[in-house]
Amino acid sequence: MTYDDDIDDATGDNRIQILAQRMVDTLLTLVRRGNRLAFGTLVIVVVVCLGGFALGIAALSDGMETVWIIFGGFGAFVAIGSVGLAMFRLWVVTTLGASLVSEVERLIAGDPRSERVVIDTVEASDGVQDQSAMVMSRQFFAMSDAVGTAGQFAALSVALRSVTTFPLLMLLATVITIGFAGLGFLFLLGILL
Repeated sequence: MTYDDDIDDATGDNRIQILAQRMVDTLLTLVRRGNRLAFGTLVIVVVVCLGGFALGIAALSDGMETVWIIFGGFGAFVAIGSVGLAMFRLWVVTTLGASLVSEVERLIAGDPRSERVVIDTVEASDGVQDQSAMVMSRQFFAMSDAVGTAGQFAALSVALRSVTTFPLLMLLATVITIGFAGLGFLFLLGILL
């Protein structure tokens, strides 16, 4: 079903309201999926990073132990913090529901090109509803370009920034966690041998 099928009978302001509500519904669906993914990622990141950190403390001695505490602690903090930041940003989006609808309506009413971008974003997101939050978040990059950095769409800017930076924050946490897993394995071998 396309956007045009949904609003055959709608005109003017009603059409804008329908499109704005559909856009926000799509965004909130993505946010819910992102939160589920981020929670699972957080559990894995905490276990692997803290485990690797503890193994490093146990395996190293003297000056290297101090260096590991500083650099390993910083790495663990960044990995866990990036997932925490992503989850916090997505939580903020869930509190902006009503203001998001009104800002999308104002965006569409104020610029006909923005309406096309919103339609394209909604339809592209409808096509990937069964896919992951990471895949769905790509659809919102064009939308963030249409909104820009102007202060008149504060809630929409926050929501789009939260959704579009989510994959980068998850990637950062994943890369650091893989590093901790590898180092943790090496530290475990050092302890056992």
